[in-house]
Amino acid sequence: MNDMDFSNWGRDIGEKIDKFVKSKEVTELQENIRATVENTMQEVSRSVKEATDNANKSAGQNRSKPYQSVPPKKNYQDTYRTGQYAKTAQPMKEYRNNRQLPVMRSPQGSVSGVLLTVFGSLGAVLSWSYALVAYSLSFVAVNLFGIGAISIEIPLVLGCICTAAAAAGGFLRRRVKRFKKYVKAMGVKDFHSIESLAKIVGKKDKFVIKDLKRMIRRRWFREGHLDRQETCFMLTDESYQMYQDAQKELERRKEEEQRLSKEKELLEQDPVRKQLMITVEEGKEYIRRIKAANDSMPDEEISGKLFRLERICTRIFEHIEQNPEKLSDIRRFMSYYMPTTLKLVEAYQEFSEQPVQGDNITTAKKEIEEMLDDINGAFEKMFDKLFEDDAMDISTDISVLSTMLAQEGLLKDEFKKENEGE
Repeated sequence: MNDMDFSNWGRDIGEKIDKFVKSKEVTELQENIRATVENTMQEVSRSVKEATDNANKSAGQNRSKPYQSVPPKKNYQDTYRTGQYAKTAQPMKEYRNNRQLPVMRSPQGSVSGVLLTVFGSLGAVLSWSYALVAYSLSFVAVNLFGIGAISIEIPLVLGCICTAAAAAGGFLRRRVKRFKKYVKAMGVKDFHSIESLAKIVGKKDKFVIKDLKRMIRRRWFREGHLDRQETCFMLTDESYQMYQDAQKELERRKEEEQRLSKEKELLEQDPVRKQLMITVEEGKEYIRRIKAANDSMPDEEISGKLFRLERICTRIFEHIEQNPEKLSDIRRFMSYYMPTTLKLVEAYQEFSEQPVQGDNITTAKKEIEEMLDDINGAFEKMFDKLFEDDAMDISTDISVLSTMLAQEGLLKDEFKKENEGE
């Protein structure tokens, strides 16, 4: 190979390297790196300025209030309920700005993310640039001068590490940015749908759920909770407790509905039980109306009689509810005695409310008072009669048992007779 060929070859290689360095791809890469570095440096400056302002503000507050380490909490809702909102409460916008949210003030990644992005980007630019230049020089040296290649392994490794650091910094910065968007959107509300938060950050619901769970685990949201269906985010422990109470009440109502539905189905299948339930509910309504009339009676004597009536009627219906087979024994009691008794009680109540107590009213009231004594006595006898069959069965059992024990010589009287005979 002559000198002319050698020179032409070197010139061609130089032109190719120069063309590659000035190519569109390398230019765009340099512009992107430059823009990233400028943006990250601006964010560093802004973060440092915010941290300095907050520190100065806190220091000023501590100097002005040396004996008050924690500012008193303002109960906005209580102030609003008492009707003093116009006098003492702040406007909604000012309250939103001053509200102390249970969130981390400086989440992890606010500073480290910016630093990783800045230094990672700078390191990546330097490492990849050095690797590119070293590779170009090695190519020229090996092919033109026969010199050994320059090692580019270390720059490549550093370039990969710095690129990964820059990517990690960008990831941290984006997550902190989403966190700030979440906090800004919350305002004065403690309940937020996942769908609305997803629209705010421009992500899918599943992504936002995982994002919020990660932030809750890292204590960015100090009191944050998700509901069971993962459709709602709750900012405070108080709102989560309200949600749990509502869930318990919903479950209780659901169980109650299921119980009533099952009970209704059983009643439809069992006419006797259905009639029993109707009778018991009707009886409770009679007792409720008697009690309501009694509560309005100022006279202690008539009130005592009505209280006695309430008590005996309650016992009758409780016994019937526990012994459905005796439902037929109170048929007349339900069809005539109770309606007539309630009619007398409410008539007495109406007479007592009249402003003028004439002879007719006084006489009618006296007759009702006397009748109530008879009614109470009759109802008590009827209640006792409900146990007639039970008492008869008990007497029969006692008689049979006594006879059997006597035949076996196990009764005390039999022992006495045997001893006297000896």
